[in-house]
This record gives sequence, structure tokens and C-alpha cells, in this order.
Amino acid sequence: MPITMITIANFAEDGAEALQRYVEGVLPLLEQAGAKVQRYGGIETLIGSVCFDLVALMEFPSEAAMKQFLSSDAYAAMEPYREKAFKFLTTFSSNSLL
Repeated sequence: MPITMITIANFAEDGAEALQRYVEGVLPLLEQAGAKVQRYGGIETLIGSVCFDLVALMEFPSEAAMKQFLSSDAYAAMEPYREKAFKFLTTFSSNSLL
């Protein structure tokens, strides 16, 4: 069963270079894991008071594929760039309710 990983984040003010390195390193890993990626920029908060710079949806073919991606050495090597690129980031998984 497919599973979707959802990330919401705000960029660090001085994190542009780290963000570029993170994206360049992670996108090929997501592709190798069979994930389909959709990225959205925040425009305006309509309900609530929190606004995000980024919302990313990554649909993996299975939970096992997602966990393998997250636990890989290649992804772990990207974590320092992730930490420098974002001032706030949270990621969770979800599956379809239909």
C-alpha cells in the first residue's frame, strides 16, 4: 500500500547553500526509492496563524520503501545540510483513508 510522507518547513535565513546541497542530494534518493514528489511554496495562511515556506508530499510505493530511504546511510549524510537549511521542519507519514 502506498504511503505519503509530508514535510512542512520554514527556511533558515542563511541556509540557501545548505538547502541547495540537501535538495541535490535527496531528490535522487527519493527517485531511487520510487517516491513521487510534489513541492509547494506557502502563499498565505487562511485558517490559523502559522505560515510555511514549504510543503512537500512524497508518495512512496510502500512503508518499507519509505523506511529504507529514511534509514539509509546516503540520507543520513544529508542530515547536516537539512539542519542548516531549515529553521523549522516537521515530517510525518500518512496513508489514504479511502
